[in-house]
Amino acid sequence: MMNIKYRQLKAFALAGQFGSFVQAADALAITQPSFSVLIRELEHDLGMQLFERTTRSCHLTAAGISFYEEVHTVLQDLESVYQHARDISAGRRGKLAIAAVASLAFGILTEAVGVFHRQYPEVRILMKEALNAGVISAVKQGDVELGVAGVLSGDSGLEFMPLFSDRLMVVTPLHHPAIQGKISWETIGKHPLILLGSGSAERALQISKVAVKPAFEVAHMATAIAMVRNGMGITILPGSALTGLNVEGLHYEAMPGELARRELGVLYRSRKSLGPAALAFIEVLKATVPSDPAILRIAATAAAERPTAQA
Repeated sequence: MMNIKYRQLKAFALAGQFGSFVQAADALAITQPSFSVLIRELEHDLGMQLFERTTRSCHLTAAGISFYEEVHTVLQDLESVYQHARDISAGRRGKLAIAAVASLAFGILTEAVGVFHRQYPEVRILMKEALNAGVISAVKQGDVELGVAGVLSGDSGLEFMPLFSDRLMVVTPLHHPAIQGKISWETIGKHPLILLGSGSAERALQISKVAVKPAFEVAHMATAIAMVRNGMGITILPGSALTGLNVEGLHYEAMPGELARRELGVLYRSRKSLGPAALAFIEVLKATVPSDPAILRIAATAAAERPTAQA
């Protein structure tokens, strides 16, 4: 049964490289007698002589030369595999699968991913966009290691790490009738609405018991913004998404009450240890995502700065 050790092969390769047991022992940081034992054990295990020794030097035998060529390649591969494993352990390599609600994947989360990629360029990130329920499902089923979505409602088997509070925003053309008085779900519901299918705004409207039938239902937030810009109606979107959308020339304002508020954070499975890359990404995310995103601060004062109604 083969019982060759890495240290024996490394000692042999160094002796073949330097042509000296003394220099090879120094390179391996062991005494010469200990080094000689490693070589003798290797020769015994292989059943052949690898070196012709003199008092001052050593030379590879014919068998030793052939073996050296093979060992040199094997050691390079082995050390490369070892370093790769160390990099994975330190979070410097590997892959990380993340699922996120579109409002974050489209906006705030993009910045965190960019920062992480610059710090860990060898980690491949796989990002999946989904509705909140889809993110939760992907994490629970193990399709992704991390989810970034809304707070759980008593969902067992998952942990939730809060990041910040998001708020639904109404986005309208300037001087739109919907923003001439006090903003409420009832007043918003009286105007043509452009909503995301099965999105937070639609759920909030249902909970508020406002009877509304969307004029348009779209799949993408950028589409909703484009339709608002073209005067086709108004939309309600998560404030966190507005950082990644072109809302210049439009009015946006926070919807009132707790219905419009939600906690966003990181989801992961309770009984599964997170990998190094996932742990590193969470730290980057916590440092990158502000607890009070600028877009939400701006919108908080929007009501006081509404454009004057046109005569």
